[in-house]
Amino acid sequence: MAKIFNAVMIMLMMITLTSCTSANKSLSVSEVLPREGYVFIKKIVNLRKCDDGTCMDGRISSAGSGFIVKTTFKGSFVMTASHVCVTNRANLLPGVTATDILQVETLAGKFYDAVVLSHNPDIDACLMFAENLTSGIEQVSLASSPPVPGDKVYNIASPYGIHYPNVVPIFEGRYIGERGHKGFYTFDAGPGSSGSMILNEDGELIGLLHSVYRDMHQIVVSVDYTSLKQFIQRGLIEHSTSHHREMHDWNIYSSNKINL
Repeated sequence: MAKIFNAVMIMLMMITLTSCTSANKSLSVSEVLPREGYVFIKKIVNLRKCDDGTCMDGRISSAGSGFIVKTTFKGSFVMTASHVCVTNRANLLPGVTATDILQVETLAGKFYDAVVLSHNPDIDACLMFAENLTSGIEQVSLASSPPVPGDKVYNIASPYGIHYPNVVPIFEGRYIGERGHKGFYTFDAGPGSSGSMILNEDGELIGLLHSVYRDMHQIVVSVDYTSLKQFIQRGLIEHSTSHHREMHDWNIYSSNKINL
């Protein structure tokens, strides 16, 4: 009797495991990947050079990709590459000043102003905040563990600025290893891909693309998983404090307002 009972229990466990596996595999890529966490980033740089009381103004623009890592009642925290969000003043001509103006566009085609909260040029990562960006989006969750060489990955980005409302390129590739603060992947990329998310098969964040090899755009370079995780967590802890305080004040105000 005990043998029959054990056999039945084993069969039930096998059925349960098979059912769970089938359920996970039945999810489509569109259901797993956080497409609405993507944003297109446009930077306008206003230039000025003054000499003997006469000033000349100019303007240049650039673009990149990014993604949302946290949303609050006031707006959203957005990640991108450091060279996308901040102009390198060392590359300017002597006497030229620069003012950066940042704007993010969601997958739905809506635009929001953004400001830089922190950036690290050593790993090429940047955290921004887009005020009023609170709806029609989703947060990109950080993976609990780093990728393993050979793992299948996905990249959601706008190389060459290619994007339209509800249209953004999705690329598939492989993780091939890391060296120092750099992670290496194989998938197509190009100018405009900088700052984009790299995801595992569960749609979780494992990397942030910041560069490609000039003569082989199928080899891309990312912030390594550990450095990216630390940068995001530290940035959110540091800069979320003021938003939590504002939320607390708003809750008190709303409660008082309702009780009147």
